[in-house]
Amino acid sequence: QPPCYDVFISYSSKDKKWVRGELLTRIEQAGLKAFIDFRDFTRGAPSIKEMERGVVESRKTLLVLTPNYLASGWTEIENIMVQTLDPANHSLRLIPLLKTECKKPLRIGALTHTDFTEGADLDLAWKQLLTALGAPPVQEPPKEPVRDDWFLAHPYPMPPNFTGRVDERKMLSHWLDADATHPLFVLRALGGFGKSALVWHWLLHDVAPSAWPRVVWWSFYEGDSSFDHFLAETLDYLSGGKIKPETLSAKDAIKALLAFLHPSGTLLVLDGFERELRAFGGLNAAYQGDEAPKSETNERDCISPLADLFLYHVALQPSFRSKVLLTTRLRPHVLEAKGGGLLQGCREEELNQMQPADAVQFFLAQGIRGTRAEIEAACAPYGYHPLGLRLLAGWIVSDLQQPGDIATAKRLDVSGDLIQRQHHVLQVAYDSLLPARKALLSRIACFRSPVTYDTLKALAETAEGSSKTLDTDLRDLLARGLLHHDTKEGRFDLHPIVRRYAYDRLAAPDRAATHTRLRDYFAAVPKPDKVARVEDLASTIELYHHTVHAGQFDEAWTLLRDRLCPNPLYYQFGDYQLIIDLLLALFPDGEDHAARLKYEASRVQSLNALAGAYALSGQLRRGVRLLERLGELAERPGDMFTLAIALGNLGDHQLKIGELRASEANQRRGMALCHEIKDDQNETIGRQLLGRLLAYRGAYGESGRELTTALRVFEDHSSPYWQGLTLTHLAMRELLLLRCPSRPPIHRHDWRESIAPARSAIDAAHRAVTMIDKYAGTNGSVPYAYVRAHWLLGAAHRVAAQLDEAERHLHEALQCCRRINCVENEADILIDSARLCAASASPEEAQRLAEEALLITERSGYVLQGADAHLELAKLAFARGDEASGLEHAQKANELATCDGPPDYTYKAAYDEACALLKEHGGSSFKCQV
Repeated sequence: QPPCYDVFISYSSKDKKWVRGELLTRIEQAGLKAFIDFRDFTRGAPSIKEMERGVVESRKTLLVLTPNYLASGWTEIENIMVQTLDPANHSLRLIPLLKTECKKPLRIGALTHTDFTEGADLDLAWKQLLTALGAPPVQEPPKEPVRDDWFLAHPYPMPPNFTGRVDERKMLSHWLDADATHPLFVLRALGGFGKSALVWHWLLHDVAPSAWPRVVWWSFYEGDSSFDHFLAETLDYLSGGKIKPETLSAKDAIKALLAFLHPSGTLLVLDGFERELRAFGGLNAAYQGDEAPKSETNERDCISPLADLFLYHVALQPSFRSKVLLTTRLRPHVLEAKGGGLLQGCREEELNQMQPADAVQFFLAQGIRGTRAEIEAACAPYGYHPLGLRLLAGWIVSDLQQPGDIATAKRLDVSGDLIQRQHHVLQVAYDSLLPARKALLSRIACFRSPVTYDTLKALAETAEGSSKTLDTDLRDLLARGLLHHDTKEGRFDLHPIVRRYAYDRLAAPDRAATHTRLRDYFAAVPKPDKVARVEDLASTIELYHHTVHAGQFDEAWTLLRDRLCPNPLYYQFGDYQLIIDLLLALFPDGEDHAARLKYEASRVQSLNALAGAYALSGQLRRGVRLLERLGELAERPGDMFTLAIALGNLGDHQLKIGELRASEANQRRGMALCHEIKDDQNETIGRQLLGRLLAYRGAYGESGRELTTALRVFEDHSSPYWQGLTLTHLAMRELLLLRCPSRPPIHRHDWRESIAPARSAIDAAHRAVTMIDKYAGTNGSVPYAYVRAHWLLGAAHRVAAQLDEAERHLHEALQCCRRINCVENEADILIDSARLCAASASPEEAQRLAEEALLITERSGYVLQGADAHLELAKLAFARGDEASGLEHAQKANELATCDGPPDYTYKAAYDEACALLKEHGGSSFKCQV
């Protein structure tokens, strides 16, 4: 009778941890059937009889040699039995494995052993051992095709045994080669459905380089992979280095990229695009699940307005012959048409499950034994979710009772709904790990991005005993499907779902201790000599992240204040969304609760900074809510300074959402408090903000007096920055005055007549630019003020019919605005750019710019800007003879400009213009809001 088992494992029970763990697992993962005492001895039978059965019924006997083994009488009986069957070991029935250095008896020492002692080449040892035991040779995975002419910026580390997905690949190929009406394809699925693996495999194996010679693969999962970075590197690739992205404005860079998509032959793959959306744009994106976003928080909006602009234009151009493919968890909001559905050039498909035939093929490739029907029955309860099936396969292969047998799956709980079952297989996979491997998985989960082996080894050396088993532990996690290894880059990573689960399993003290070690690791990373882009701050941001999660909030606040904000993130880069993410980490209980900081002053400063970042990034109403709470907090202890600051900032934000009455009341009260506590600086700042508000509501005389007084005080105190900002408000006041119906229209044919009324605005804006440049010369860049000054200077030149100068300054303003992502000013610049295009006989471009501005105002809640955008769209509609659209936009402009109501609390200039348009084109059928 042929042997029933491949190998009988003879070992000392004192060495059982390694034997029953890694050794048994690796043997059975290689497809060998092992006989081992704790599992296969018949209960109640004499042990010596069972030893004999194991030796006789196995082709090989493996001796695990350690001092414990040689001291055991039982193990001596086992190896003597084997040598009795084959005294000279001609059939190589006895295989010695030296696990720990020891003095072997002559009868064993004469045999060549496999060396597993400390310091041995373990990869070679495993290969030698498994070959000696008769395991089939491990087949190297087929090499991926080489695509030297393609720009594969972040090659995807394919998991082992990728199979099938034939139907999905055919769908993608049909879109690429035969769908001429949809240049943009959105492949959408929940986390764990294998979107990236599917598209990467399709790209390398199904896309013909002859038909698509220019391909970009860009993964937004990487740390330095922002859309702005994608734009720059893609332009450099597509142009063959001829285009220098740093010399282009943001608008021109998008135009250049779109131009490459008109002819055929270019394919752009944007993998993991959800990371460019607000919902997944934060520091904790690596841990996020698939919770449904709340529509009122605009979580499906792109973080970068450039990304919005690019997708919008691709989806509106069915004439494009090149293609763009997005993989994402969420559909970007910009791709949705106003009346429902998608923009005409966009197609979307949702992945719901892996095909059953593909699942069977994958399980067989993993070495699992079972029929097609048995494997399908085991997979069906998990909805053929690719990640769930990979974890299920890893658990079956590693099972100690029935390793590699599909029947093992029957022991799993398949009750509850689909989500519960998918969660359960992850729980089972995690619970089956040895404690040390659970700890390692959770340590890796503390990283927000892939981690190198050297980093893991350095951290393991600080954790007692863990460095000795690191390689073994990593291999087991990989075999179970819980860990991914990018062999090309030498990095280990977790799927977000696994990362979140493992991180949540880490007990609070262990979590804090791990983050403390990681904080110490990143604290030792040298500071960059020069910070030229946000990516240069990566190690500092990691240091901040781990400091926060180590529970050291005050230290994190100091780091944020001294090394990240306000410079370089606020002033140099204007990365307001990143600032928001960093600040929110200080509010673990939610932004409606106080930051976990020791000192009240720090809590106030952090809340105020968060509100300001929200406002500048286009999330104005969230900023208003926080400032209202800040005011309430300051009222209670009677902190007049904090209350005055909160009221001033709150009034500033309320102006933008059209709450003019509340805005004025808060500004005046804030100024009165400043006067009472003799805070002259902030009282004057409040005065210039009040002057701007009065100009918007048409109180031009009082506005001029407030602004002039503020300017004089700032001049006396030699404050060039505040002089510059006050001058921008004076320029704005002059421009609003020029829109009064009582003023005669300005005609371009007589430049002397046209420039005179605009001279005051030009002078004020020009002086603002001079003052801001002066301040920047000694204190560093202040891009927010720079944007406002150039925008208003461009707007003033447009009114004066000096169109070339207007274009130059508006372009400068928009370029800087988008570089720092200052959403607060972008719509204003776009509106004036639309007015410029209309004056330059470019109505189509004017229409596009005005619509883009309107989109921003609707998304961000800017009421005054929204009124101006509707006004420009109304004028353009009337100019092309579209009375219905013109009246609709004029009516909407009138509603928005009404604000708190006439006669005193409207956005005066826009309100009067809307009423005039309605009267001229609508007659008595349209009435202004009262």
